[in-house]
Amino acid sequence: MPTTFSSNYAVTTMANPENDSKGREEQNSLTSFARLPPFLHDEKKEKVMGAYIPDKMHLEDMEKTDQKRAVSAFLEQGFDEYYFVMHDFGNAEEVKATEKLLDAADKTELKIVIILLPPSEGGPVSNYDWKEWINYFNDLKNRHPFSFDGFAIDDFNWISTRNDTKFWRNIDFMLYSNLSKALEGKRNDLKFYPVVYFEGLGTDVVVDEYGKFAESIILVSASYFNVSKLEDNLSEFRKIFKNKPIDYIVYPTITYNYTRQDYDPPSDRLVMATLSIATRMVDGIIIWHKIDSHVIQDYLRYREDPNYLQAIYAMEQLQIADEKVQDGREN
Repeated sequence: MPTTFSSNYAVTTMANPENDSKGREEQNSLTSFARLPPFLHDEKKEKVMGAYIPDKMHLEDMEKTDQKRAVSAFLEQGFDEYYFVMHDFGNAEEVKATEKLLDAADKTELKIVIILLPPSEGGPVSNYDWKEWINYFNDLKNRHPFSFDGFAIDDFNWISTRNDTKFWRNIDFMLYSNLSKALEGKRNDLKFYPVVYFEGLGTDVVVDEYGKFAESIILVSASYFNVSKLEDNLSEFRKIFKNKPIDYIVYPTITYNYTRQDYDPPSDRLVMATLSIATRMVDGIIIWHKIDSHVIQDYLRYREDPNYLQAIYAMEQLQIADEKVQDGREN
């Protein structure tokens, strides 16, 4: 039996050429695209998969028995890393929830990454005593050496739209608050992941001041509705960060700024195109919020299947072709 995928786009048609589909013309185009050389790197090399603040599976909020079952289910889906937010190491409830999650993840393969929010997102409820954060994380790593992977700082080179922040650029706050001095005190096995936007400001400062402390760089695009430049951006930023490992955040659902502009949610084809590019270009793929999307579940299930990889590559080619037509119209 040929492999089938749940997407509403023509992936199913490609995988099942005997299907009586009204989209024969599209099927021929897809088949033509799929015969092109699809991957620069070995597509069989499995990517590390992370979930960034999943919208329906908040592991840190679960009770002990449910939590252990959820960790097992999370791993069975194909995820390796779980990212969640902490605001304050001095908040007893947050500390208790973190300890409980790490206890549940101990003796499993799941890696836990704590997200710290910059002032542009965290605001006055977040603690920005970096030295004490590092002390807290060093202690967590000592007690949970396998389950606690490290910490990420979100929107590292992004801007603030809040009225109660002193600095417009997050990177300026990082300099002002002497983050680099605090990072000098972290354990060598405690991993630090700055979240860096292609379109962000002060990327050169991130490289010069903080790159040496980063285990890898989490890259993200504010323009995720367009993938035409994604491959070039990923290649360029790998060079900018001196060939450090890179992860990329994939958006299977819409973000707030695009909602305000009356955009529709990302199409299946757009998400598959993004996954196709990320598969050959990055070391890890991180899914934002909607991990139960059928497109994401397909990827987790079939990412080692050559037919599936050819299919999402075909979606990539169609997506880029349409974007070029659209760009031509706008110009």
